[in-house]
Amino acid sequence: MTTTSISGVRGESLALLEQIDRDPLIGAVVAGGASRDEYIRFLSATYHYVRWSGPLLAATAAGLERHGRHRWLVAVLADKAEQESPHDRWVLDDLRACGHNPRPITTADPPVSVTAYVDWSLTLAEQGSVAFLGAAYALELISMRRAKRAADNLCARSAIPGIAQAVSFLTGHGDADVEHLAALDQVLDRIDDPADGAEMALSAAVLRTLYPRFFGGSPRAGRNLVALGA
Repeated sequence: MTTTSISGVRGESLALLEQIDRDPLIGAVVAGGASRDEYIRFLSATYHYVRWSGPLLAATAAGLERHGRHRWLVAVLADKAEQESPHDRWVLDDLRACGHNPRPITTADPPVSVTAYVDWSLTLAEQGSVAFLGAAYALELISMRRAKRAADNLCARSAIPGIAQAVSFLTGHGDADVEHLAALDQVLDRIDDPADGAEMALSAAVLRTLYPRFFGGSPRAGRNLVALGA
């Protein structure tokens, strides 16, 4: 991957990191000052996008295989998709630990911003693009830089009853993503097509635009993404 392309993906990822620190809800979670209701809202929105991490990686792998592109990457992405599979269950466990029934969340339509993110990523994946790796890189980076900090701060403040039992997503995701980000760095360095690099940088930019809206958007009536096979 060209230096310019790498800089694009990483630049968008770091810009997203700055955005979430300024976001009223996400920033409160990271700082440890979120209320129980705010934390439940954070976890509920998180569930809707995290549950797609594995399927989007799998769709990217399938698209590459179908189009005969980057064959070395197909097995790597399939393995990474498997690694992502428990993360949405951690979110549901944390909701239960907060005394909140997660079932209505799992059956609700996602925010329109999550729908847009998934549709964008699936469209490019189906065409044999590696674009989603840009968004995946940004998500790994913010988790590595902020997830464990958020868990530590929430537990230190203890403003939410039972919080020590309700941070499995933050602690597990944050710890795992140090290794995951290093692996993604190696993958990005092997992709040398400038067009691929531009699409990955654009995907990271789309995520940067949509991610803060995951936590305050309204669901879209009608089409349910569950029907797409997540």
